[in-house]
Amino acid sequence: MYTQNSSKLHNSSTILVPSFLSIFLRNHPVRIAKCTLFTLLLVSFPLLGDTLTIDNAIEQFVAYNYDLNIARHEAQKSYANLITAKERPNPTLLGSYEFMDINRRFSDTARGSNGQATLILSHPIETAGKRDKRIELANRYVNYNGLLLDETIREQLYTLISAYYAVVSDQTTFEMAHENAQAYDRIISVAKIKLDHGFLSAMDYQKILLQKNEYTREVENSHLALLQDREKLAALLALPSSETVVVAPTVTEVIPPLETLLTKVPHRPDCKAAKENLAIADASLRLEKANGVPNINVGMEYASFGPYYEPLAGLNFSLPLPLYDRNEGEIEKARIGTLQAVHIYDKATRNAQSDLVQTYEATQSRQRILQSIKAGFDSAKNLKENHEKIFTLKGMSILELLDAQKSYRDYQKNLIQATIDLHISSAQLKLASGQLLTDLKGH
Repeated sequence: MYTQNSSKLHNSSTILVPSFLSIFLRNHPVRIAKCTLFTLLLVSFPLLGDTLTIDNAIEQFVAYNYDLNIARHEAQKSYANLITAKERPNPTLLGSYEFMDINRRFSDTARGSNGQATLILSHPIETAGKRDKRIELANRYVNYNGLLLDETIREQLYTLISAYYAVVSDQTTFEMAHENAQAYDRIISVAKIKLDHGFLSAMDYQKILLQKNEYTREVENSHLALLQDREKLAALLALPSSETVVVAPTVTEVIPPLETLLTKVPHRPDCKAAKENLAIADASLRLEKANGVPNINVGMEYASFGPYYEPLAGLNFSLPLPLYDRNEGEIEKARIGTLQAVHIYDKATRNAQSDLVQTYEATQSRQRILQSIKAGFDSAKNLKENHEKIFTLKGMSILELLDAQKSYRDYQKNLIQATIDLHISSAQLKLASGQLLTDLKGH
């Protein structure tokens, strides 16, 4: 597992490819180039390095991401506050020896007085259940900070999803750019033969050669983008640079009704944290009211007087009189905090609902865009293939051929982007609805 040892990502020789794909590659090795763009996008071919699924990436990200580890340590500090809350006040020991004559021997007493040795042990006793209320409040903060950590993870997963699918997009674009460049090389070869036999003018042949620069530029640009985005993903996962190939999961075409998703909003970490904040405000108010009750100090006293130093014992206590300070200010502040917590909860819930609705509509829109582009892509692909056949067997306008090629590549890019957008929106919809994101394939 990536969470057990990140180095296994680069040391393992296992290629995580679906079994049906392995069988297909063994039985049909020459048909790879004929796979559709959509299939290539869903399952990236592991030409170099190891494959990394979205589930593996999430596990690695949650366990080793630098920002999340920093946030995790911050949340762990709340346990220290719980330890402090459980502590009781320390007793006080006071000792004294009075009426010594420092001008004479140390053991002698001053003239006309008796020596006095005194020991006093006092201990404050907390009233009104202050300790229990402190512990309750500290426990609430432990839960609250844990939920804030979950919310930080949820928010950071947006960054991971974007980085992961950027690599998926780059891989697919790079594969398609290579395939398109190889297909165009075949057109150049046909054009050279036609030029040699007088069926193509030198000017038209130069136009075809000039267009080759566009294909070379697309290959180089897509390769550079792949290297850069792969490095960004490795940094997010706290992994060394690698040739890791990422694999896109299948997008669930059926989106649950919005009403169903809205019922999951209260389970989002930010909403649960806002609800826990209500309990924190109430616990704080109870603690401040308890702090308004003065504590009692009780003590035991041992004293001995000269010249015979006979032992004497005594008891004492002290109680502050709450005539002026009864902690009214802190109680009022805590009371206002309870009202504020209600508004914070209402705001968090409403914002979560709004976020979900917007993400839901975006996902629906991405689905419609993808379906529309798929239909246009098939048409552009057929047009490109027909023009290539006509050019090879008969002859046609070079501009029409190049326009067909360009139209196909434009649809290809749009299809890649639309598919990636739907992947991202589907993942974001799960995050917005508070669902677990350990498996984006819907299992």
